[in-house]
Amino acid sequence: MSRLTVIVPCYNVESYLDWSLGSLEGQTLSDIDIVCVNDGSTDGTLEALEAWAARDPRVRVVSKPNGGLSSARNAGIRATATDYVCFLDADDRFHESACENIVRLLDETGADVLTFGATCYPPEAGYPWLEGALSPRDALYEGFSPDILFKEASRPFAWRTACRTEFLLEKGIWFEEGLRFGEDQAFHFAVYPRAERTALSSLKLYDYRVAREGSLMSAVSDDFGAKMLEHVKILDVILRDWSAADLLSRYEEQMVAFCMDFALYDAIKLDEAPYRAVAERLRSLMGGYWSLQEVERMALPAATRRMVLDGCYRMDLTPIGRKRLVLSYYAQQNGRRALLRRLVSGKE
Repeated sequence: MSRLTVIVPCYNVESYLDWSLGSLEGQTLSDIDIVCVNDGSTDGTLEALEAWAARDPRVRVVSKPNGGLSSARNAGIRATATDYVCFLDADDRFHESACENIVRLLDETGADVLTFGATCYPPEAGYPWLEGALSPRDALYEGFSPDILFKEASRPFAWRTACRTEFLLEKGIWFEEGLRFGEDQAFHFAVYPRAERTALSSLKLYDYRVAREGSLMSAVSDDFGAKMLEHVKILDVILRDWSAADLLSRYEEQMVAFCMDFALYDAIKLDEAPYRAVAERLRSLMGGYWSLQEVERMALPAATRRMVLDGCYRMDLTPIGRKRLVLSYYAQQNGRRALLRRLVSGKE
């Protein structure tokens, strides 16, 4: 009997399916279930999936109206009948021993949640932040520690996280279907605090198709401002969930710092109007949980403190002040030598 289900959400990915599903066809652990969710594709995706199902009895096709990535993943979870579940994006691929190692690690550790490493595809498209984020260390956490979220290389990207299926169902954990993107962040902020045991593995089990990174202070457009507004929506989902689970009051300083890093740090580089749009939306959201006086009493790192107080709650920074804050925040997070290297390389 299969122990692991691989959920493959599919929307207009006809040209990638032989690559992604081919990586499942050749797994060293052959006894797996493969649930491909056709999310209302308008190209030849459904026909390609049906052809795969005809040649490989492990492939099951679930077809539904278009609802987005979260909706497709949720449909896959509902169709899962195995002990464990994991995810494969249709334009990526698993390494040939991925499924075998996922089952082995979950069995050996008894973890509810397992997060493993990944490699960039093509390799030259990788860049330092991404390669670091995709390289967790070997670790086992009993219960929840905020270090899992805020210090470990544990997020984002739900496709490198496998879970006990019963754990997800018992805890009522689903992907947030109201988000345009960033559902992986919300998912990780939901699963890690609720897991009785979390395992991290340094094994690289996945190839992630990726584009190159832009520079730290590269020109950004109004579209980027819209993306940061979406980040505020993601924070709204996370904060509501943590508040309901009585987590927010226990880790408020870490969460305030995360709000700055996730939404305001990039927004503060924008022109005045889009910056203020993001800052005002973020202030409105955070103000529902922490007053200005409460934030002032928090023990935050200096640049983070200035960002939340002056850049968000008061919004009284000049354009020059915002540029200086970006640099001081980068130095705080990465070290002064790293900042100097970027300045010398002309990336600022």
